[in-house]
Amino acid sequence: MRHLFFGSCERCKMKKTSTLGLMAAALLASAAANAADLTRYRLAAPPPPPPPFNWTGIYVGAQAGYSLGHDKTTEYLTGSGAFTGLSFKFNPDGAVAGIHAGGNYQIGSFVAGLEADAEAAGTRGGFSDAPAPPFNPGGVGRMRIDAQGSLRGRLGFAIDRAMIYGTGGLAVANIKYTFTNPTTGVSESTTRASSGYTLGGGVSYAITDNLIGSLEYRYTDFGTFRYTSTSAFVGLTGSQHPRSNAARVALGYKF
Repeated sequence: MRHLFFGSCERCKMKKTSTLGLMAAALLASAAANAADLTRYRLAAPPPPPPPFNWTGIYVGAQAGYSLGHDKTTEYLTGSGAFTGLSFKFNPDGAVAGIHAGGNYQIGSFVAGLEADAEAAGTRGGFSDAPAPPFNPGGVGRMRIDAQGSLRGRLGFAIDRAMIYGTGGLAVANIKYTFTNPTTGVSESTTRASSGYTLGGGVSYAITDNLIGSLEYRYTDFGTFRYTSTSAFVGLTGSQHPRSNAARVALGYKF
């Protein structure tokens, strides 16, 4: 009997040992599988970042802004060219709006480009000077710019979708002057296409891959020119020097 009992106990022990071994093996297999899964998930490569925005391309757009101008009529004797001692300041200002087109080429972080624009302008200004005999006949002057444009180079530094740039080049405008003699009531006008230079800078941002928004400031000098009176102030010549400071907001489409 003792032999049978001890034999039964031995078999129980062997069964328990076998069961424990199977459980341990299952746990080890499960842990190994979980570790393999964790390793697989850990080693999975993250999605690649989107490529940086490239400014190379052709674009067109529209812009609008406001111009604050400076101008001065300086008076000379037509015959001798001597300065009469009289000059009259007036500060033309007004809204500007138009279209632009250009192209950029990016090398690294630097962007070089060329841009042209054409604008309608509501720039207006003038002066009034009462007669002061015997040397000052007085006068009324009016100036207006109805159209202007520019052709400029651009050089910028890009930080992905943002770009800071400088710009400069040729500026042209259609400028009309009207002068009236308050003593005689005679008026005369002259219209001319004036040319000069424009310099400035701004910042652009690519809202989407195609839509570009910009803010820009430019100083423009349309040069100095003289106008000899033929009826209102016979014997006198006036020198003009129109300039402006303008800020613009622009929206463009990049192809």
